Amino acid sequence: MEEKNQKDFKVDEEGRLLWKGQEVSHPLVKRYFLSLMDRDEEGVWVRNQWQKLGVDMEGTPFYVEALREELKGGEMRLKAIINDGTQEVLDLSTLRIAPDNKVYCKIRGGKFEALLTLSAYWQLMRYLVEEEGRYYLELGSRRYPLEIEEEKGSGG
Repeated sequence: MEEKNQKDFKVDEEGRLLWKGQEVSHPLVKRYFLSLMDRDEEGVWVRNQWQKLGVDMEGTPFYVEALREELKGGEMRLKAIINDGTQEVLDLSTLRIAPDNKVYCKIRGGKFEALLTLSAYWQLMRYLVEEEGRYYLELGSRRYPLEIEEEKGSGG
């Protein structure tokens, strides 16, 4: 397997996937590269059976496009429909609300973060409850606290 130290891929702050400086804009090609993306102790890679190409990560290329309710073993859970063509159970304990109010979750066993699209965000808000000034997501018998991250240093 060919492995390069040079990073041919980049994910910019806005989540755009670039290859050698050019945006990968074709939806199927982008989906293919995202499906090959992996993370290990050495970094992030687009990896197939022949090559392992480095990825410089500034943002996240992954988006939760929609949520789907699923009843499994008498327990209600949410499935995340991700822009790489996969679906996985949404781990509500991994939700992170950034200071700009964007909501992120962990995917692929915690290897990557995905940004919830506005559509997925509104689907998630159906489970929002407020109690004594605190906010939670309530799904079945489980309750998950929500916290908004503080802005990092306002250096002045």
